[in-house]
Amino acid sequence: MPSDPPQRSASAQRERLFRAGLLALATGLFVAFWMVCSQQVRKARMRDVSMQVQSVAIGDCLQYVPRATLNSCASRVDPYNSRAATASGDKPASAADAARALMGNSAAPGAAYR
Repeated sequence: MPSDPPQRSASAQRERLFRAGLLALATGLFVAFWMVCSQQVRKARMRDVSMQVQSVAIGDCLQYVPRATLNSCASRVDPYNSRAATASGDKPASAADAARALMGNSAAPGAAYR
């Protein structure tokens, strides 16, 4: 009879240790998932801000540069990106298509077409 209580306490100790390890693993996975999600959200916000800045830059270019075209303004805004994002996302686009996508197919403020 005296040997039973130590076995129960060792079993209870192992169970507590197992639960603590499981809790630590779950907490670690939750923190890792949160870090990945927050990084993705940060990247998405940066893309949105970048698109807004490019849109404003193209609008300013069309408004203030004499005889500016969408193609010339798009190449001024991002001269290194000859393949801009399109609606489908997998086809290469011309700079004019990129400019139209950035401008939302609307004319720039104050732009007059003749």
